[in-house]
Amino acid sequence: MSVKRFHALRHGQAIHNVQRGWPERDPPLTEQGLAKASGVPLTFIPDLIICSPMTRTIQTLYAILPKLKDHPMHHSSNGNEPDIRVEIWPELRETHDHATCNLGRSRAELEAAYPSLDFSRCHEEWNYPGHTDERAFQRAEAFLQELKGRPESNVLIISHRGILRYIFGGEIFHNCELRSYEFDSQGKVVLIS
Repeated sequence: MSVKRFHALRHGQAIHNVQRGWPERDPPLTEQGLAKASGVPLTFIPDLIICSPMTRTIQTLYAILPKLKDHPMHHSSNGNEPDIRVEIWPELRETHDHATCNLGRSRAELEAAYPSLDFSRCHEEWNYPGHTDERAFQRAEAFLQELKGRPESNVLIISHRGILRYIFGGEIFHNCELRSYEFDSQGKVVLIS
């Protein structure tokens, strides 16, 4: 297995986190959420960032990118932008989709809003199968299996509380909480910090 270390980050505080029952799809971060995302303490430079295709995770990604560019450990080949690949994986979307706030937007809407990102893994429409525990466990397992095969040494995952609980065995992540993991010799996920 190639991935040496992976870091899971829950998005910053979004509107639905403070206004329960938020009636609209795909809510953005609050100003506090943006500020806290910009201040996430990073002690590593990821080779790859894998992000959910929802506004709150993408805004968290963009809040972090300038910090990565200016990180003392970063060495850019062109001197301008971090040499960090970003991939959008719908497998990292939020789980409990019975709440409208956990439904995302169409690929065309996402591409128009974020033209520099590649949404080719996403469905044309937000028509993913509805949430069940079984589907969430399957999605989490498929995500980990694909992650194991990646060649990168350091991967940053930006996602949501619900799916992160399925991926990491029921642990609850708070907004902007970052945890680091690795796979042990048997391929099991191990928390390292």
